[in-house]
Amino acid sequence: MNNESSLSALTVPLERLQRLEPIRTWQVEVSVAQLEDSEVPLRIGDVLVPSDHLVAIDLVLDKVSEGVAVSGNVAAKWIADCSRCLRQIDGEAIAEVEELFEQNPREGESYLLGDEFLDLAAMVREAILLELPVGVVRCVNAQECSDEAPNYADVKNKASQETSESESRDPRWAALDELVFDEE
Repeated sequence: MNNESSLSALTVPLERLQRLEPIRTWQVEVSVAQLEDSEVPLRIGDVLVPSDHLVAIDLVLDKVSEGVAVSGNVAAKWIADCSRCLRQIDGEAIAEVEELFEQNPREGESYLLGDEFLDLAAMVREAILLELPVGVVRCVNAQECSDEAPNYADVKNKASQETSESESRDPRWAALDELVFDEE
C-alpha cells in the first residue's frame, strides 16, 4: 500500500510527475467499499464484487501534452451463482486500462484532471464493471452439475447433434427458403 499521503489511495498527487526524477508508478490495493458510489455495489446482474474484497491497482502515469495518460491493470475478485445449478462460483476480473485525464474532459473519452490530484475512483470502477462476466455458468447441463470446468467443445458438439437430429422446419417460414437475392 502506498502511504505517500493521508489522502485516499485512489487519489494520486500530481507533484509526483513534476519532480526532477518523476515517480510514474502507482501500485495500491483498495477496498471495494471505496469504489462504491453512494452505497451502489459493484454488480452486473448476478455477478458481484463484494465490499470486503480488495481491488489491486498497478498503473503507470505519463505526463502528456493533453494531460496525464494512465495505463496498466486493475484486478478484482468476483462472486456469482451459476445460472444453471445456483452454486456459488468465483473468478477474477482483470482490466487493462489506457485512459487520459485532462482539464476539459470529453464525456466517455477522458476523465477530469484536477489541479493537484488525479482521482482514479471513476476510472477503476468503470474498468472493473466492464470486465465482469454476464450469465456465468459452471456446469455442463441442467441435469448434471459437476465441480470440474465444463468442456465447451463437447457441449457444442452435443448441441449440434441434437439440432440436426430434431431439425424440423416451421412451415410458416418456408416462403423464406424460396427467396433469391441478386448479388452485386
